[in-house]
Amino acid sequence: MNRILYLFLIYFLIISSVLAAKKSSSVQNTEKHIFELKSGSTVMRISTKGGRIISYKYRGTEMLTQSSEHENYGSTLWTAPQSDWGWPPFDVLDNQDYVVEKQGQFLKLISKPDPKSGFQFEKSWKVNEDQSIHIEYLIINITDSTKSVGAWDVSRVPCGGLIFFPDGGEGEVPLSNLKIDIQEDGINWIYVDKKSTLEHLKLFSTAKEEWLAYALNGILFVKQFQDINTENYSPQQGEVEIYVREDKSYIELENHGNYQKLQPGESISYVENWYLISIPQKTKIVVGNENLLKLVRQQIKSKK
Repeated sequence: MNRILYLFLIYFLIISSVLAAKKSSSVQNTEKHIFELKSGSTVMRISTKGGRIISYKYRGTEMLTQSSEHENYGSTLWTAPQSDWGWPPFDVLDNQDYVVEKQGQFLKLISKPDPKSGFQFEKSWKVNEDQSIHIEYLIINITDSTKSVGAWDVSRVPCGGLIFFPDGGEGEVPLSNLKIDIQEDGINWIYVDKKSTLEHLKLFSTAKEEWLAYALNGILFVKQFQDINTENYSPQQGEVEIYVREDKSYIELENHGNYQKLQPGESISYVENWYLISIPQKTKIVVGNENLLKLVRQQIKSKK
């Protein structure tokens, strides 16, 4: 092969690789109110209604609870602490239309200013090079006074899977009625079956290593987020919280950001990376399986 032909072949392979990468990662407006992020075998769907993540699939397998299963579904952002608002969440931020500002390889949605809460949300998504999804949530103080707030990410998933995450040790958090199955080598392991209980269950916990994982149907859903110190927890909240409905219609995988004061016009940013990882067939989804732990740590080690 002569030198010119060889160089042409190398150039062709490079261009083909670049085009293939662009083709495998995209943001598309698939239907009214719905945007779709594609990243290899992963597809995330986001609604402009509440800026809510309504679907997160790996090779067609859904990881988030759907609206057909419960009125509380998908994944969303709340303000912490809950004692500031009770229930339900602020309608403008949680359910009403968001404005689409950017598309292409990057999606940005902006809520209306919410006079009831005193905040406005901005939500952004893009595909990382490793095919994970990068998320940034922005909470803006739209009032004329100082306000304190923390970011609170709430992701609803079906029951029947295994939750695990690194415990952060001692720290002041509310009492829990959801029990940890085992804590081994600093990792909390919780299996949630599908049998209904007599009451809603909740775990409040410290955390470290910046991640929370859920294994179900051969797939590992990993949320990587910013670690916070216990003194920066929102009042009566933890860094990681797990909520299980008594009818086992869904689980909430919850993670919190710093609770801090915002001056008028100031904002707080909360950044996450989400992963869907195929679990090898030989790896059992059981409490304490170190191979599941290795899968998470190998995947997120380069993301800080």
